Amino acid sequence: MLRRLHAWPGILLTALLLVLAGSGALLATQPLAERLQAGGEPRRSVAQIAERVSQEVPGLERLERRPSGVLIAYGEQGAVQVSPIDGHILGAYEPSAMYRVARSVHRELLLGEPGHALVASGAAGMLLLSLSGLALLARRQGGWRKLARPVHGSGASRWHNQVGRGLLPVALLFGLSGIYLSAEHFELIPTGPDQEPALPARLAQGAAQSPGNLQALRQTPLRQLRELEFPAPGDSQAAYTLGTAQGDSFVDPVSGQLLGYRPHTSTQRFNEFLYRLHSGELLGAASPVLGMAALGVPLLGITGLLLFLRRRGTRVRSTAQAAAHDADCVLLVGSESNGTWAFANALQEVLAASGRRVHGAALSHGAREFPAARELLVLTATYGDGGAPQSAAGFLENLECLRLPPDVRFAVLGFGDRRFPRFCQYAAEVDTALAGQGLQRLLPRRDMEAAQLHAFTDWVSELGDALGVSLKIGKVCAPRPESRFRLVERHLHDAPGDTPLAVLRFAPTDGPASYQAGDLLAVYAPGADAPRQYSLASDSRDGVLDICVRLRRDGLCSSYLHDLRPGDAISATVQPHRAFRPHSGNAPLILIGAGSGIAPLVGFVRGNLRDRPLYLYWGGRVPEAGVPFQGELDKALADGRLNDLRTAYSAGPQRTYVQDCLHRDATELRQLLAAGAQILVCGGRGMAESVRNAIDELLGPLALSVEHLRAGGRYREDLF
Repeated sequence: MLRRLHAWPGILLTALLLVLAGSGALLATQPLAERLQAGGEPRRSVAQIAERVSQEVPGLERLERRPSGVLIAYGEQGAVQVSPIDGHILGAYEPSAMYRVARSVHRELLLGEPGHALVASGAAGMLLLSLSGLALLARRQGGWRKLARPVHGSGASRWHNQVGRGLLPVALLFGLSGIYLSAEHFELIPTGPDQEPALPARLAQGAAQSPGNLQALRQTPLRQLRELEFPAPGDSQAAYTLGTAQGDSFVDPVSGQLLGYRPHTSTQRFNEFLYRLHSGELLGAASPVLGMAALGVPLLGITGLLLFLRRRGTRVRSTAQAAAHDADCVLLVGSESNGTWAFANALQEVLAASGRRVHGAALSHGAREFPAARELLVLTATYGDGGAPQSAAGFLENLECLRLPPDVRFAVLGFGDRRFPRFCQYAAEVDTALAGQGLQRLLPRRDMEAAQLHAFTDWVSELGDALGVSLKIGKVCAPRPESRFRLVERHLHDAPGDTPLAVLRFAPTDGPASYQAGDLLAVYAPGADAPRQYSLASDSRDGVLDICVRLRRDGLCSSYLHDLRPGDAISATVQPHRAFRPHSGNAPLILIGAGSGIAPLVGFVRGNLRDRPLYLYWGGRVPEAGVPFQGELDKALADGRLNDLRTAYSAGPQRTYVQDCLHRDATELRQLLAAGAQILVCGGRGMAESVRNAIDELLGPLALSVEHLRAGGRYREDLF
């Protein structure tokens, strides 16, 4: 319900909000433009300026000062602009047609009163979107206390949530102030007394003084002036009308005394404050900052539309989707990049065909009441080394909100990547938590690699046996990428006694992509049912995607990539890998890899700052094959981004492994770890196990272990 409350108003109001945001961003530049046009901060009194202007402007009727500082005099020959510094005439005043049209668009969409009503609905919609978006983000992050934590996800999702969180104060300001100003326009709220000060019963007798001699005007600084109306020539019963930031009054033209002063009420002051805040005038020269923030609204609209379309394209699509209160089978899905939804879609189809009333939803929306449920099925991926996937955020934290009949049975199927030691850890946590709620298992938890269709088919068959029905899965339609990448460079490392290893550089052909070193390029080889993932050695700033591929016997994807030549294109998608990234800060980095596992480590070297110590250990087979990215590493050694490169060759003249180098450098590494160093390991599982043992041994004198480091995020692995 909350997501629909956020999505549909956003979709319906997108065009209106784009118009209001664009015109508002343009209008936000007006205070700065006028401030520059005004020419400086006034230091004179109203009397001094009025004296000179009255001498230079025939038939002077009114002197007006805008909040931006622009000073305008109105006389017989029209409006002229006045210097606030000394009162001389700068020339005829011509209001900007661009700002006039933009103001009309922003206030009434060039439609008069109906346009005012539409603008008011836009302001109300912005407020609704801000509040519902805040609630959705809190739920996505796992609670209100976690709102400030890094936003997970990728692409449009990450941009939408990060920009939305950053713009929330501005969106609330625009929404609340827009609603208030619209209500004021339609006279729905009191605006305070709209009365001029009482006319003086009588004025002093005698000859009128020139404006420069009037005491009340001499005591009023020009910066406080809003408006000064001059008495008509020859009218002995007329007084000056003086409006300032604090109140309004009359000025006796003979005595120069202030008459009938009426201070502004608190309502009037609040209304003026809110208007100046909404328009950016209160920010003065910084007003364009508000305009730049307003331009974030189109970005939110575009990314929100993309997310809306993506959710509609990837959610469970069965025509037999049951309502939550009617479903006897609940299917909850945890997915990071929508791959798990393909299996969920297939499962829901066969369950619905067997007569079950199935309600499918993301795990993040699953902690709610299902009064008719008999089975609860959970299909969830694990993000990285044990984390919750994007669509499962907050489920375990809000598990107490899950309401099920007491006889419900549950089953959990985990999808994971065996490169990580805590394979399918999140699925295990969900399984344990559901059992802890007193629910009975329908099936023992099963874990599988995401690409193993046969394992999924076997599990569905077991599920059917447990339910007493026949369930047969057909083809699982996993989402395929639409992104294309063109090979621009290829470097082969090969030598006798070694297996060929290629460094491949791709360029996006569909426009700029967003990625970081250590993220994954999921490549779809022709004829493959699932993608093969390769770590990136580059980030978006490089404009290219570098990967390192070891040719594997009977490896469909590695053979396909090794056969590519510059100019060839591949289908692939970039997947974030936030579980394998260096911490921010200046703590030392110890990078350990072997073979093609050097790729993300080189990416971290590329992005390193010179004040962060960084040490790279890499293991190859024979030195004759060379070190991948050797030119990049030499450059980093020369400019200080890399402190040292230490290599080991398992089939070289002196057979050594990276763990041997770690034992050799134990004293130095202990010092680095005592200083807060982080270790990042990338490579095969056998190498990783030997490295863990070596690190555990050298940590002994510090009363630490790899698990201690891992718990604090200081030991991370990317294994294959």
